Amino acid sequence: MEAQLSLFEIARWTVSGLTRYLSQRLAEDPLLQDVWVEGEISNLSRPTSGHLYFTLKDDAAQLRCVMWRSEAARLRLALSDGMAVTAHG
Repeated sequence: MEAQLSLFEIARWTVSGLTRYLSQRLAEDPLLQDVWVEGEISNLSRPTSGHLYFTLKDDAAQLRCVMWRSEAARLRLALSDGMAVTAHG
């Protein structure tokens, strides 16, 4: 007897399986290959590694972001919470 997937069954993912699937979908989407995003910086963190961690937000959503040390070292101005920026990634 063949197994049938009920409309009410929930797909279950492992963390690695879901992140691999989402990474593949994002990599295949041409609209997401070169993205500029406008938002406000919040929760800025400057650990000793030299990387910058922050949240980029607007009124309806937020993205957790990282700026690698090599990029952070080339900044011409100091980032701060509340600053409106356009980020590229």
